[in-house]
Amino acid sequence: MKRPDVIIVGAGSAGCVTARRCAELGLKTLLLDRKPLKEVGQKVCGDEVSKAHFEATGIDYPDGDEISYAIAGADVYPPNRMNALNVRGWAEFDGWTVNRLSFGQRLLNEAISAGAKFLPNIHVGSPMTLGDQVTGVEYKDLKSGDSVVVKSKVVVDASGFAAVIRNKLESPLIENDIDKEDIALCYREILRLKMPLAEPEVARVFLGGEAAPQGYAWVFPKGVQEINAGVGITGGKGRGSPKSHFMKFKETYPLFFGSKLIDGKGGAVPVRRPLKSLVGDGVAFVGDAALQVNPIHGGGIGAGMRAGIILGEVVRESIASRNFSANGLWSYNTRYLPNFGKRLASLEIFRRFLQAVSDEDMDFGFEKRLLEADDLMAANRGDGLSLSMADKMRRVKRGAGKISLLLKLQKAAGLMKKMNKAYSNYPNNPDNLDIWEKTVLGIVESASFE
Repeated sequence: MKRPDVIIVGAGSAGCVTARRCAELGLKTLLLDRKPLKEVGQKVCGDEVSKAHFEATGIDYPDGDEISYAIAGADVYPPNRMNALNVRGWAEFDGWTVNRLSFGQRLLNEAISAGAKFLPNIHVGSPMTLGDQVTGVEYKDLKSGDSVVVKSKVVVDASGFAAVIRNKLESPLIENDIDKEDIALCYREILRLKMPLAEPEVARVFLGGEAAPQGYAWVFPKGVQEINAGVGITGGKGRGSPKSHFMKFKETYPLFFGSKLIDGKGGAVPVRRPLKSLVGDGVAFVGDAALQVNPIHGGGIGAGMRAGIILGEVVRESIASRNFSANGLWSYNTRYLPNFGKRLASLEIFRRFLQAVSDEDMDFGFEKRLLEADDLMAANRGDGLSLSMADKMRRVKRGAGKISLLLKLQKAAGLMKKMNKAYSNYPNNPDNLDIWEKTVLGIVESASFE
């Protein structure tokens, strides 16, 4: 394939879904990845994905050995690990922990079956450009050592957080400098437990405390006696390595006692709103490269799959109209950001609220139920925190003595609504992007809860 219509850099879940959709729509699609064929799908991840993402995209549910375990609820713990919020009974939360390798191989095979050409063992060095227009990529075949230049109409950066294409482009539309406080450094282990889980269908998330200062820890079941457990902490303030925090967590949480290590790895994930624009001239971004990740827990499989379906369709439209500029690709922004994207942006505000609350206040808030399971699900759906006057009065009564915490919660609720409104009014063309971005940055700057 010497002159593909579209080149997709990265065969993760978002890249494979994008490649499949492009190929299904008749585009000559070239998919590149640094990994060998049999390793595509392997990634340091919490491995959890909700059923709702498959229903929204039409992608087949995980099946057979792609499934580690079915998930049907979560327990969210404050720093003292008491008075957990039990999240149960919400269909949109139900899903699975997946075997990332098996699941990733299936998505890759679906892209290849649809007609995409896949090249493994490829190191993409840089984008090729003509002015601001991206026209292709330069890559090196890691097996042969050959350097190759391939031209295309559109290039898609699906290379993960490294964003090997995006980070080498200079354009007013493209963000490259991501604040360290918006990056979570993660470490996770796959563990075989000494005793079976009492509720193997329930995920566990831990906030604050020594386990994960200004971050989160998780325990996701991968079987009756096997778990994916880890810690993610936001960067920028020298809090120590996530691995060191995880080891302390292991020493103090009884579930881990006597467990056996199967695998342990670290990584990084963005935990903020998506990029202000998911496109530039001749280029688009998807998955972690587009910051399409849930800011609360770092999960990005579903968000990237949703984006990949839309992006494939938009690329087809842009090629049909022979307009590969940012304007020609702009409907990717307007179809994703005012819809699922605003959910992720709203959750950034909620993340900043959770990180700013002291351990003492968070323990109190969980004990008095100032924060309820309904709040978590509303925030996760992108509905914000709906605090009616009756809600406020009930919580004031329960939270007497911690009015400052209630005020922070009310402030977070208001800012989440403002963020939703801003994303609902995402501009229809690049000309108004600067004005829109100033509005969003103003909301983010207001999200200080110290």
